[in-house]
Parts: sequence; structure tokens; C-alpha cells
Amino acid sequence: MSTNLGPTLPADLVELFSGRDLGQRTGHAYLLVTHGQDGYPHPCIVTPGELVAGDATTLRVALYAESTATRNLRAGSGATLCLVHDGAAWYVKMDPEALIADAPAFEGQAVFTLRTRHVLKDVEPPAEMTSGLGFRIPGDEEAVLARWERMVHALRETFPDQSEVR
Repeated sequence: MSTNLGPTLPADLVELFSGRDLGQRTGHAYLLVTHGQDGYPHPCIVTPGELVAGDATTLRVALYAESTATRNLRAGSGATLCLVHDGAAWYVKMDPEALIADAPAFEGQAVFTLRTRHVLKDVEPPAEMTSGLGFRIPGDEEAVLARWERMVHALRETFPDQSEVR
């Protein structure tokens, strides 16, 4: 059963979305769900190299500019980030706002500020969630990590107080 913890991310999720230790996060992915004009939920995969927390209530995400998720967010859809962390399923419900960002790392991307509204933790003791979405790119891990680091750096630069995200 899920428990609503309020609008604030716990410290371990802020750290998870900090953009630090990206080498430890290759292969991890999260599910971002928006709602389309057809009324159906639309899932989209987001990696640690595309999402950064500025603080416990504000995240930035970079999505493909022409994606369905981007269209849905621009149309006013709320978003829910779904992930497995530390033995639990987490659902972070957020309100999006498009952000004008022109860093070279954002070419072909749309950047959004996501403000948390509800953070839900879903556990059913004694069961423990052991995995969420994962991926691998055989032989291309270094290129992925380099791209993530450029994107995370650019996302961090969009926050006014850099000390919050370093």
C-alpha cells in the first residue's frame, strides 16, 4: 500500500537524482508517465543522465523535443515519475513547466522544471522491491556516460543556486 509522504523528496531520492556518481547509475532507468489528449497514460523512459534534482521539491528533466511526453507536458499534463529504490516502489507526482534553455547539450531536447506535489512510497512488508527498469548498451557505456555528464552539467546550470545541486 502506498503512503503519501507529502510534496518533499526524501534525502536519499534527492541524492539519487543529484547527477553525482553517474558511473554507478549506468543501466538504471525510470518511468515518467504523462497523459495524452486521448486520455490514456503515456509512459516514457528517463535515465539518470536526463534528470537532476535542484532541491527536495524541484527537478529538471530533458526529453526529446518532438516526443509524445514533451507534447503532453507542454499541453499541461501532470507527470508521475515511477521507480524502485531501497526496497520500495516510488511514485513522484509533479507539475511541469517548460524552461527555455539553450545550452549546446540541449540540442534536440525540451527541458522542463518538475515541481513535486505528492511523493508516494509503496511497500508491502515483508515483500521488498528488488528492481525497476534497467538497460544496457553493449560496448557503448563510455559514450553514454559522457553524454549523461554533459546533460547533467547543463541541467545543473539551469538552477540559480549551483550550491544546491553539486
